[in-house]
Amino acid sequence: MKKTLCFLILFASSIGFAQDILMQDGSFNRCAGDHFFDSGGEFGNYADSENLVTTICPQNADEFTILNFTFFSTQLGVSPDTMNIYDGDDISAPLLGSYAGTNSPGNVSASDGNTSGCLTVEFISSDGGNLNGWEADILCATACQDIVVSIDNTAPVANGSGVMVLLPGESADFSGSATFSIDAINANYAWNFGDGNMASGTDVTNIFSAFGTYNVVLTVTDDNPQGCGSTAVITVVVLGPNLIIDQETFTPEQLIENILINSPCASVSNIVASTGLNWSPAEPNGIGYFVSNGIDFPFEDGVLLTSGDASEAAGPNSPGTIGAGSGMWPGDADLDAVSGTGTTNATFIQFDFTPLADSISFEFLMASEEYNMGSFECDFSDAFAFLLTDSAGNTTNLAVLPGTTTPILVTNIHPFNGFCPAINEEFFGGYTPAGSPPMAFDGRTEVFTAQSSVIPGENYTIKLVIGDDGNGFGDTILDSGVFLKAGSFDLGGDLGDDITIAAGTAACGGTPVNLDTGITTASHIWYFEGVEIPGETGSIIMVDETGTYSVDIVFTGVCQSTDSVFVEFRESPTASPAQDLIGCSGTGTAVFDLSENDNDVLGTEDAADFIITYHLTAQDAMNNVISIPTNYTNVSNPQVIWARMADNTQTCFDVTSFSISASIQPIINAVSDLELCDDASNDG
Repeated sequence: MKKTLCFLILFASSIGFAQDILMQDGSFNRCAGDHFFDSGGEFGNYADSENLVTTICPQNADEFTILNFTFFSTQLGVSPDTMNIYDGDDISAPLLGSYAGTNSPGNVSASDGNTSGCLTVEFISSDGGNLNGWEADILCATACQDIVVSIDNTAPVANGSGVMVLLPGESADFSGSATFSIDAINANYAWNFGDGNMASGTDVTNIFSAFGTYNVVLTVTDDNPQGCGSTAVITVVVLGPNLIIDQETFTPEQLIENILINSPCASVSNIVASTGLNWSPAEPNGIGYFVSNGIDFPFEDGVLLTSGDASEAAGPNSPGTIGAGSGMWPGDADLDAVSGTGTTNATFIQFDFTPLADSISFEFLMASEEYNMGSFECDFSDAFAFLLTDSAGNTTNLAVLPGTTTPILVTNIHPFNGFCPAINEEFFGGYTPAGSPPMAFDGRTEVFTAQSSVIPGENYTIKLVIGDDGNGFGDTILDSGVFLKAGSFDLGGDLGDDITIAAGTAACGGTPVNLDTGITTASHIWYFEGVEIPGETGSIIMVDETGTYSVDIVFTGVCQSTDSVFVEFRESPTASPAQDLIGCSGTGTAVFDLSENDNDVLGTEDAADFIITYHLTAQDAMNNVISIPTNYTNVSNPQVIWARMADNTQTCFDVTSFSISASIQPIINAVSDLELCDDASNDG
């Protein structure tokens, strides 16, 4: 049966002439190819003073009737000529509608709950005149098959938030598919790219020429004339130099689950959002999804919370000010308590979560119109806080200056501005010149990391909240925003950044590196270069070979997370044995050229890659302190010298030792000449 579903028209299998129905008392079984007319037929008018009931039923038990009215015109007036249509096989069935004049019924079908599949039509005309009546196609239908549509691949690939990001003029490829519960005969794949362009087929290409956000919709239908089908959607953002703010694609729940956290195993619940839209009369929406080119702004995408209209944060920086919202939009009591001041125009998202590891963190920055406003930076600041509450009710603000409990505010992060001294200038990210990208806020901070120790498996609540300064002049006209990096809310299971020589994080060869997911309660499967490492099932693994390590973290049978990291090791030198050096001296001391042992210590290594230094103790050599000159006079006899062989960064090294000794030069006494006589041969 069909009501809310689409329909499949079943044509009669027998061959014959159409059996049209004129309005009359009676019940009829009809299907596609037949028509339903008023009592006057296809070309005549109906009569005055009619009171007729016609029931039209499908030909098969699993079908239902559809009447598609292609023409309708009845007499209006004090007593209009009226058609009533009932959802069943008599007029005691539920009334689907009453129609008169040119108010056509359009396409009317029996409902899902109508077991007869019939429609009953009642027509009552007055004695004051008549008109052409109506014409309707009679159709028999069954419920649509289930069609599940997916967009499988895109090029470029969608980012971690499921959004495809492009540059203007860049070609975008899409591949789609569908599954059908009955068959895929004559299936049609129709694409709407949201920019006015259309295409058909499973694999299509489009070029987006203008900046903006587009919802690309794939609609797949079968050959049912009623339009059975389903859709799939992907968001495409075409970047320019400025931030793009989208307030339509994602709900607050999706912003948290799919954008900020984006973890298949994150246990997040009770998501609550509040902004200007929640008040009456409605104020602006301070919540949005932002996308940037990742060049002019530190984050490529993420969640934006503002104390005004989030869409106004999109660049460039206009000469005016951002200040949406009125005094009727209140502040937030929790934020007031943390900031020590009153607030207005508060926006927040709050949710419960259960961490998987023993710490959480996420990246953010603050931007504000209060920057670049002269003395405003000295005296006024909107407030925001990240309030983490544990199961015992203890609350901590994570939006603080590193290593302190001081809240992050415009008034405590700014350079010297001619009105007050610089304060925490190292955390100031810069001003946005008027008319310039990437955003409309006049300035911003550097990127911060909010972090806290937590207990794995315990329930926590976090509230991300921002509001205008409620105590100062012009408190609602200079808005601020906090930008949260997509995917940065880390609940555990992350192996961290790659460990590389270029990043300065690589260890020396032979020194094992610990990889730790931090999730001791899950089962682990570790891989090296895609090959499983036998016996490694814990959260920590020690590695000592350059390559890519990955791990499957299995929390339950249906919840699994995967991460990988590239680990690189520096070349670790091996110091070759050095020869002992001996000098001659009548005093027991001598000057030794220690560099004579450079080649011995280097062995087969290239002198350009390593540095040789000499030290008096093994500890000095290992710590690379108090090296001695290569022309060295011994202070004891013999004396041990330590050679240090290190790479050019002094990160990886090895040490070896040798001795130097000064022997007393011997004195040779005078001796007599030796003379012998030649024998008789006189041969000399």
